[in-house]
Amino acid sequence: MAEGEVAVADKAAEEGDIVETPTIQDVGEDNFDTLTSLQETLKKSRWNVFMFLGVALLMFAFALFPMPMDADFEYGTAQKDIGFVWGPSLGGEDFMDVPYEVTVIVKQLPPTTENTTLEIYVLQLDDCTDTEIISEAQSTAKLTSSHEYQYDFVKLPVEGKEYIFDFNLDMAQYCLNAKVVYDNGEVVDPSNTNLRVTGKLWPNQVIAGVPGLFFLGLSSFAFIGAQKVGKKVKSLLEDDKVTEEQIVLEDARKQKISQGPSGPPKPVAGPGGPPQSVSGPSGAPQSVTPSSGPANIASTPAESQRKGPPPASNPQEPAQENTAEVEEFPIFEDAGNGYYYRKMDDGSYEQTIYVKDQSGQYIPHES
Repeated sequence: MAEGEVAVADKAAEEGDIVETPTIQDVGEDNFDTLTSLQETLKKSRWNVFMFLGVALLMFAFALFPMPMDADFEYGTAQKDIGFVWGPSLGGEDFMDVPYEVTVIVKQLPPTTENTTLEIYVLQLDDCTDTEIISEAQSTAKLTSSHEYQYDFVKLPVEGKEYIFDFNLDMAQYCLNAKVVYDNGEVVDPSNTNLRVTGKLWPNQVIAGVPGLFFLGLSSFAFIGAQKVGKKVKSLLEDDKVTEEQIVLEDARKQKISQGPSGPPKPVAGPGGPPQSVSGPSGAPQSVTPSSGPANIASTPAESQRKGPPPASNPQEPAQENTAEVEEFPIFEDAGNGYYYRKMDDGSYEQTIYVKDQSGQYIPHES
């Protein structure tokens, strides 16, 4: 390969290795754009955190709010038609069952309470007034561990004590029955027995609890994302040393550029027509010897050749006239081509044309 070709190849390789680097201004604008977008993303992430957390709290409040109920105690037995219990639970015991808590306060018992039992029944029945069906369901509940007919008891209840029983119900119609009986199943003397039975039902625990957990998870993910974006914004601010004032100024500049002018410039009213002609003196100026002139006007040769003594006059009058002439400084307006007109006090112009001599004094023009 010739030396010239080698030099050309080396030069091309060097040019290929050169990488164009952006200017400082371009890098600053890119950093501002990146910082602005990150701040917008951070703001949205924080709003998502609060929104999802608020929805989750509402769901949990709805799920944990119980439905209270009281059972009427009559003839030694407390009975309550619970009604329809809704929920996603199917038949059988599972985690989606609706919790039901029964609280029994033994307010009064007979003097003899040996061989007594406090029995609680929660029966899946459509009719809570049919005693035969209720009796059969109670027997089934005692003999079997059926999920439809649930049973719980306390041996030898104590007067004045509170007892709490927990049940898990499927979606169906239920009846509550509580009483104190002897071992043979006979109800303890109703006249000497008094029970206060209350219940709390959470039918919305699963319906609202599962969505609440879902929104709580979304809030956690949004919080983690906001933390990551916040770290990026912090590192960008620290690396580039961009101040909040610069960010605000850059945002204002971009908004002003994006908005642009509101419309075309408003027209400005101009002259309605050509300029009006101004009337000036017509004809050639007449040569008139002024009877009197200002102090800075030089005297004509005719006046300098006057002979004889000056006319008698009051010596004080010339001083007064000179004072008046000094005080009333004449106004001369340039008419062009080195000619001047004297403007009188009433605004009119004297017909005599004046010119300036070498000393700057105005003298009448001699035609």
